[in-house]
Amino acid sequence: MTKKPKTLITVLFLLASLVGFHPIAFAATVTSTHHKPLEKAISDHNNYSLITLKNGLNVILVSDPHAERFAASMAVNVGSYQDPKNQQGLAHFLEHMLLLGTQKYPNAGSYQSYISHHGGSYNAYTSINSTNFFFDIESKHFSGALDRFSQFFIAPLLDPNSAQREKNAVNAEYKAKFNSQRRRLNQAFKTLLNPEHPQSQFTVGSLDTLKDRENNPLHKQLLTLYKENYVANNMALVLVANLPMADLDALATKYFSAIPSGNIKPRPKAPSLLKPGAPQLQFTRPNIDSNTLSFCYQIDSQEKHYKTRPARYLTYILGNESKGSLYATLKNEGLINSLSSDISPDYEHNALFCTDIRLTDQGTQNIDKVANTFFATIGTIKSTPINPVYLEEEVTLSKLTYDYHNYISPQALAKLLSSRMLSVPPQNALSSFKIEKVASNKDIIHILNQLTDQNLLVQLSTQHTLPKKWSKEPITWHTEPWYQSQYSNTQFSDYFLNMVHFSTKNTAITLPKKNPFIPTSLSMVDEQDKTPHIILQKKNFTFWHKADTSFQKPTSINFLAIQFDHAADTAKHSVLNHLWTRTVNDSISESTYEPYIAGLGYSLYPHLNGISFNTTGYADKQGDYLVWLVDQFFLFKPTPHNFQRIKAQLKKDLDNQKSRQAYQGANIALSALITKNNFTTKELLAALKDSTIGDLQNYIKDAKSHFEVVGYSTGDVSEANAMKLATTLHERFINRLAPHLSTKVETKQLAAHEKLEYRFPSISKDSTVLYSLIDTGPQTENKTEYESTLQKSYFAILCNILNSRFYNQLRTERQLGYIVGVQDLSTRNTPILGFLIQSPDKDTNTLVNAIESFIKEQAILLQTLPKQDFQNTKNSLLNSLKMSARNLDDNAYDEWHEIAKYSQDFDHKKQAIKVVEGITQEDFIQYIKQKIEQGNTAKILIHNKALDKALIQKGHWIKAHPEGNNLTGHSLKIEAQNNTHTLAAN
Repeated sequence: MTKKPKTLITVLFLLASLVGFHPIAFAATVTSTHHKPLEKAISDHNNYSLITLKNGLNVILVSDPHAERFAASMAVNVGSYQDPKNQQGLAHFLEHMLLLGTQKYPNAGSYQSYISHHGGSYNAYTSINSTNFFFDIESKHFSGALDRFSQFFIAPLLDPNSAQREKNAVNAEYKAKFNSQRRRLNQAFKTLLNPEHPQSQFTVGSLDTLKDRENNPLHKQLLTLYKENYVANNMALVLVANLPMADLDALATKYFSAIPSGNIKPRPKAPSLLKPGAPQLQFTRPNIDSNTLSFCYQIDSQEKHYKTRPARYLTYILGNESKGSLYATLKNEGLINSLSSDISPDYEHNALFCTDIRLTDQGTQNIDKVANTFFATIGTIKSTPINPVYLEEEVTLSKLTYDYHNYISPQALAKLLSSRMLSVPPQNALSSFKIEKVASNKDIIHILNQLTDQNLLVQLSTQHTLPKKWSKEPITWHTEPWYQSQYSNTQFSDYFLNMVHFSTKNTAITLPKKNPFIPTSLSMVDEQDKTPHIILQKKNFTFWHKADTSFQKPTSINFLAIQFDHAADTAKHSVLNHLWTRTVNDSISESTYEPYIAGLGYSLYPHLNGISFNTTGYADKQGDYLVWLVDQFFLFKPTPHNFQRIKAQLKKDLDNQKSRQAYQGANIALSALITKNNFTTKELLAALKDSTIGDLQNYIKDAKSHFEVVGYSTGDVSEANAMKLATTLHERFINRLAPHLSTKVETKQLAAHEKLEYRFPSISKDSTVLYSLIDTGPQTENKTEYESTLQKSYFAILCNILNSRFYNQLRTERQLGYIVGVQDLSTRNTPILGFLIQSPDKDTNTLVNAIESFIKEQAILLQTLPKQDFQNTKNSLLNSLKMSARNLDDNAYDEWHEIAKYSQDFDHKKQAIKVVEGITQEDFIQYIKQKIEQGNTAKILIHNKALDKALIQKGHWIKAHPEGNNLTGHSLKIEAQNNTHTLAAN
């Protein structure tokens, strides 16, 4: 379980989605070009200035003193809502076409290659009312990147000869997410909406939608969409760099003044999102074992209320998870696993207020009770006077999050602000990310009055028995045309409407109380340590500390690892460890919600050597919070009810692993295949099936009877307070501390020239191949840190050089797939280079042959690599290694990783820099000859579709069997757990 506090970047993206995008209504009011400073947060070291170029382009300039890569983002006020009805996906297709060359730089991959070769990254996306293009790059190449970037908006080729090829790419992107549960549910849900509203459309595009129409060729419509919308006064630009404002101003003026201005045609007024008299209830059949129930109310657009956000009053109450809440009540009865409540982006003049519930199987059997309790809670909120405490807490927490947010990387900040400028007055782009004042009762009541059955949409997705009594008509199944999901749309029955209108007030549901965890002290300690050091060491107990106030924020991070024998040495023990942490997390979820809302997050997760705690957020009350969590953990005793529900959910999560995106499944399969002490999904499911509550009780008893402890506290924490925390924890453990021999997370031994292939389970229709080269080097246990770093550095340089070549050849030119790339998959001390393709229309053999041909070709070409190209790539790697920490967690998790080792090296980055600095091009070429040309590497071929026997025989591939000493299948890595910091031994 991970309950992280809401960092600003999380909250900013969340809040951005609440406002939505709307045709610009503010550009015309800004006529001067002088700098206007923007209001910023207390902890924000950036300087911001708003200018308007003579062509009408609004630009926010960000002088970031910490930026090591510079970034830009251009948001254009056109999106899928502007697609013609007979060319759905046109705006998305235009986004793709713009990146395929300009008059000044006609080569299709020139922009991408320039960014990649100079240590940067790039991307773009299309939303309902905007399209966003963005990149970051090494500082000295910023001007060159801006030159190439700006040409997309000045003189793009939009070459009709490239259109068919790029339509295939759009179609491949659509097919790549064909089995995405979220997309399937969302597209089915759209069938309930007014068909005249643009939100009901298919937005991605496909070969079926992107066609020439009679008397209206596709290319003509593409040019029309571009010319009418890609004009300066319909765009917003953000530049972020460690440069003076005058220099940023000069760059913006030089490269973007040539964008033409234009008159934006008034857009037709969208109708209501819901169509009166249309069906409002939908049943769908998911392609995985999952039960979800959504209640969505149409409410008025919330864009104009960005300063007060009255709808947050509802989400604050309905999304609450503390004792007595809707969530806690239903969860304690075993009916639900999760509940969330949120506001959608604006859909023109409407938005949706939705509560999404993840039901247990028992919940689907008692679905009337779930619905009755939900509607009773809505009734309670509507009939209870508005509580000013909730409103004040929202404002307080919003300002705290805003004022003490983490550093936001230049690319993320540029992307965020450019889109924001399209939906609020540009001068408010920053301040709009906080709630400035308490919402009025009038605005809240107006929203509450819209929570009626006329404005209600309900979607139930399950493979189990449906509540036919909810439907006015017999269930009739239809196939949604884009993602082929099965759905049935009907009217609400009188039985269902009686639940809506007459659900009695549930006395078990109580509204939230005042949050006691909001920090009261934000003062900071006057201490700063260079590296972590041990402050308390007792027998089998070690506690580290590092005071770190360098980021000038009143936050801290704590780690605590409890290590015990046999934690995950068998499939049964691995399953029991997961069951233990999941049941504990479940038992304390009500009590951890208020701290979470107040900025105190926690993780409790299992690993190879036991379990670990991680707490984050404001330092004020964090030490006490960690002690409380530890107490709850050791006091916990599983109940049969709790155990059976969590066991059932774990089984579903294991069963549903095959439904993940195919390329994700390939990467996870590789990680599991090369790592020791992993077990197949089949083995884990068998172990889970045989696990009883008695097994779990015995496992917990043994684990709690003797263990070793390692802890770490860092951030705005004095050594005295860290010592107090360490002493308190030691006193709780003293009678049970015992030595533990940690098990290393190690890579399995592979021999040079060994070739193994493994087919991973997936329901994706796409063919997916991950072709990995593994530098075996010296045997793992004999490999020095220098050798390991050197080999991984060679692979990192190679990855950077090959990635754009691989993408341009196999994706852009040959159209073998949409998801195409070279990945540096090095893990621990094992260098790994992965070539990935996910294709909707090419078979596995074609993909494997294409990858092998590419590798052979590049093995020769790399030996004549221009010196400057090699030096640029090497410098990019060095710059990446030299990047300094920008937030506390950048240091903390790296330091914790070192603490988890047998011996610590807190200067390992400096050592890596020395290694890379010493690499010469001659060394690199010699390495390529040995490893790539001569094939002196192990290879693992991971795929999800059948391989031709002739290819297997010709390539001498050996099947990786899950049994015995050969490579195994999947580890117990469940996406629902979101345990992103399971580090090394701790």
